[in-house]
Amino acid sequence: MKKGLFTLLILCFFGKCFAQGTGTGYSLPLPEKWKSETIPFPIDFAPGIPYQGIEELRFTPGWGDANSNEYWAYTFLWFIDGAPQVNTSLLNTYLTSYFNGLYHSNNKTSADSTGFTKTTINTTTTTSGDQETYSGKISTLNFLTKKPIEFYATVHVQRYADANETAIFFEISPKPYSNRVWSQLDNIVSGFQIQK
Repeated sequence: MKKGLFTLLILCFFGKCFAQGTGTGYSLPLPEKWKSETIPFPIDFAPGIPYQGIEELRFTPGWGDANSNEYWAYTFLWFIDGAPQVNTSLLNTYLTSYFNGLYHSNNKTSADSTGFTKTTINTTTTTSGDQETYSGKISTLNFLTKKPIEFYATVHVQRYADANETAIFFEISPKPYSNRVWSQLDNIVSGFQIQK
């Protein structure tokens, strides 16, 4: 088990990961000074999200700096087995669970409330390369400050039938879509490549 985890970490360090049990690999850009994290499903703080695969995150250099234009700007990928149904209802449910759990996993002494995250994710014009594209807002609590925060969100769904895998990308920032930080997030998504 330790050897397998070590191999996964090494592969992800070099920007390449392999989905569990499939042999299907992918590469996801990791620009200089960006941070990364890789989490296997089920996600410990959101176990109700019923996928199998990997979550991989990319954090802008200014992610934790409240004075930076990049504050809380990041993207995460769910690279999951099969071709599960994705729709607005499921995305709103899963993102509510995800951000409730994210807050509590970082503030374990907080009251056990789960009603503070509200999401309004809807279908939007499909981006080139996507089978489905969604956008909207996420209102939740900032675990860094314990105060409310609102994010803009874009979700890209890309299916790879030959590999029997699905990639769901989430781009997140409190800055409006007109802000230049979104082009940085877009570059991560557009740089994704699947490999066999």
